[in-house]
Amino acid sequence: MPIRRVPRRRVAAVLAATCAVFTVTVASGEAAATGSDPEVRQVRLPDSNGDVISSEPGVFHLDPLKVVKVDANVQRIMYRTTDRTGMPIAVTGTVLVPNKAHAAPRPIIGFAPGTQGLADKCAPSRQLADGTEYEALPLKALLDEGYAVVVTDYQGLGTPGVHTYMDREAQGRAVLDSVRAAQRLATAGLPDAGPVALYGYSQGGGASASAAELAPTYAPELKIRGAVVGAPPADMSKVADSMNGSAYGAFFNHVPGHIAATAATSPEGRPWLADRSADRSAPSTC
Repeated sequence: MPIRRVPRRRVAAVLAATCAVFTVTVASGEAAATGSDPEVRQVRLPDSNGDVISSEPGVFHLDPLKVVKVDANVQRIMYRTTDRTGMPIAVTGTVLVPNKAHAAPRPIIGFAPGTQGLADKCAPSRQLADGTEYEALPLKALLDEGYAVVVTDYQGLGTPGVHTYMDREAQGRAVLDSVRAAQRLATAGLPDAGPVALYGYSQGGGASASAAELAPTYAPELKIRGAVVGAPPADMSKVADSMNGSAYGAFFNHVPGHIAATAATSPEGRPWLADRSADRSAPSTC
């Protein structure tokens, strides 16, 4: 059988893709707590979805004055997941384990956050540290019951790229892989085969529903007992049309921007952009 010589450039390209190194800007736990500038890290994606890339101690405050600190083991994590096209990506999140005892095995709640914003500073992991996360009380209520909770930042919040608002595959996978990451995080001390529940409202409701639908094929090993799916936005065109240019949309002006940003990265979404003038001018707001 003849031997074909493979060009060096092709070999180099394959090796580069296999051993991809991504430069990402992520606030350390200390930086998030103090409001200082984030650091730049080079990270190598691990082999499997849900594998932890890095972790560090974090903090969870209930108020912006940072007076009330939640009694829990807080770990900020970066983990591998998959985007809507099937490409592996890095996503950040937070693992919260209450110091309160719970009968073994401790349940894990995959918490899918509601609409946050487009800017990296809107990532739940940042807002939990800053005391500005509007879903802080529901999170604390789950911790008070003794449940462990993992909160994903979704794709593009805290990591490079556009945040994919209401992208079914990207959000559902980010939630499922956050649970995997929590189970694999040694410092969390969580069971690797314990009961799991999913929770989300609004954008989080859509992500929770997606995770529940995708789990049998994407993460069949997870023992998911149920999912809370609250008020997921269903028809994106109607959501955008009702908010874009309205007084309500001005108050929540990041929502049309979310939809437009996601549509711009989706082939089926580009015709929607061509017919509408969605406001994408406020990426820095939360």
